[in-house]
Order: sequence, then C-alpha cells, then structure tokens
Amino acid sequence: MTQIALHNINKHFGAFHVINNVSLTVEDTEFVVFLGQSGCGKTTTLRAIAGLETIDSGEILIGGKPVQDTRVEERDVAFVFQNFALYPHLTVFENMAFPLRAVRTPKAQVETTVRRVADVLQIGGLLNRRPSALSGGDLQRVAIGRALVRNPKAMLMDEPIGSLDAKLREEMRVELKRLHVEQGSTTIYVTHDQIEAMALADRIVVMHAGVLQQVGAPEDVYANPVNLFVAQFVGSPVMNVADVTLAEDAGGARVTVAGATQGFAFPSALLGQVAATGPANRPLTLGVRPEAVRLTLQPAPGAVATEAHIIEPLGSHDIVDFRIGDATLRARTKAGFVPGPGVPVWVTLDHSRAHLFDTATGQTLGIRL
Repeated sequence: MTQIALHNINKHFGAFHVINNVSLTVEDTEFVVFLGQSGCGKTTTLRAIAGLETIDSGEILIGGKPVQDTRVEERDVAFVFQNFALYPHLTVFENMAFPLRAVRTPKAQVETTVRRVADVLQIGGLLNRRPSALSGGDLQRVAIGRALVRNPKAMLMDEPIGSLDAKLREEMRVELKRLHVEQGSTTIYVTHDQIEAMALADRIVVMHAGVLQQVGAPEDVYANPVNLFVAQFVGSPVMNVADVTLAEDAGGARVTVAGATQGFAFPSALLGQVAATGPANRPLTLGVRPEAVRLTLQPAPGAVATEAHIIEPLGSHDIVDFRIGDATLRARTKAGFVPGPGVPVWVTLDHSRAHLFDTATGQTLGIRL
C-alpha cells in the first residue's frame, strides 16, 4: 500500500514561505492533481516528496514510513520533469530502458516493456533516434515513457504535457489516466491548467501562496468553491463575481450589483441564511458561473435589462459578455442565440447555483437555495 502523507510541512526560500504548513494524505492508487498559479508552491511540494528539496519542518511519509531524511533513490518514486532531462548521447530506447537496466531487469523484459510503452505514447518509430533529432513534444513523451516503464511506489509528474500541442495534450490526458488505472500506482500531478486537473484528478488540491485552499473531487471544487480564489481559478470561463448589496424587497430578497439600478430577485430565505452567518449589511460578493446565467431576447419577469457587449463563438456554444452596473458578466448560451453585439438582452440567475462570499475575507458563506 503506497499512501503519501504530508504532515505540517514548511519550506522557506529566504523570507518567502513557499510551502506554508501543508497537510495532505494521498491514498493508495489515488490520482491527485496539484493546481495553482506559477510560484504557488505546488512544484516545490512535489520535489519535497521526491526528495529533491529538503523541508524546514514537518513530516513526509510514503507507505507509512517517514522519508524526509531518506535519499532520493531509496524512496522508489518516479519523477517526470517539466523539462525533458534526457541523456543526449543515448537513443530513445536507451533513455527509456535506463531505469530498468539500472535495477538489472532481464533483457527480454526490458525490450517488451519499452516497446509497449513507446507504442502507447506514439513514439514506437523513434526508438533509434537521439534527443537532438526529436521535437519538443516527442522529447516530453520520451520523458514520460522513461517513468512509465517502471512500476514505482508513486508517480510524480510536474506539468509533463505542457509543451505538447492541444490535440496531443488531449490524447495524452486519456492515456495518462488509462495507464494510471492499469498500473495502479499512486500519482501526484502538478499543473496550472484547470482543464487537465478536472479531466485527470480523483481529487484536486488547489494551492495559492504556499497554502492549500481546497481539496476535493473535481466536481465538488467546481460547484462548491470555498473562497473567491478557487471560484475564479477553477473553471473556463471563470466564475462571474461582482460586489453586491442585499435587501428585502416585496416579501423576497433583492441582490443588486454595485452601480446597478435594478437588482436580481431571490427567495426570501436568502435573508435569513445570510443573517445567520454574520451582519447582513457587511460587504458581499456574488459568484455565479456562466452556465447559471440565463439570457432572453425578450423582457421576462424579474429579469435585469442590459445589452450584449462581446460574443465569443466557441462552436458548440457562445460566451456572451454584458455589463450590469460596475461589473462585466458572462453567460453561456447556445451557438448563435444572441445575433450580435449591442442586441438588448434580459438576465436572470439560477438561484440554486449562486454563491455569496464575504468580500473582506473572500470566504464562502456556504449558502445554497
């Protein structure tokens, strides 16, 4: 059983607290994705697990055994770097075979394993070439293959497909997930691409400024962000957010975007739920994803009037920008629904998928209607 556990780990680079009291348990055979902006600490955390970075405090356990003072080669983990880290004087076959030969794997098994993995990665015809004769995408596939030929306790991947073109990235996401299921290894994958994270992860770990922001299944992180950072980092397009005021209106609740003259009607239950979390008159931020924003081309009861500003056609659907008060919001519509910029539209929100955040702290109020 290969469980990876981090207990209150910390790492400083000078005055910069790059890993800030991080605790996390990755279960056996789980595929966990670390997601965050550049510089948030996700790669440093991965390198600390591999033994490539020392930690200032805390404990790292692999398979229940503390390894923070254990040498890299004794941890039995495979690491796929963001850069290729290939031996330039060896062929593709020799690069991929190197970790197997290092542990004296029988020659026939080396041959079979390398060719099988090479075929999966679509580099079977490149086995006799050297790295200098390969494209960037092929180099990255060789680096992935060199890790995949092993059967390590854990696979650690640092943005391994970031240099590939869009079509190959999509194919590789499928292959990586399939190989993970087949090999049954515990996998930690680092990326800044939320689409990769959503597609690959059993659980997503969102990091910001060295701190774990949220850990959960992709659908939970997407649907129930714990704070404004997660809300605006996960999702494409990102969640709409706008400063709002909340008031009682005609037996219900009215949520009005800052600078707007007309507000959105909400059920009266919202008033009591907000009051239960703190002062009702404190600054609040509304969050709603584009698919929960409803547009009509005719006036509708309770709808807020505006006009389309920018339309982004994406084939299967459009993303329509519009302004309400001081905020620019986005809605997802069927392709061609709004004929063009400047067309009047009326906006309503799906109450069940709306979020309210405390503006001062950025934390969700946890309210669902």
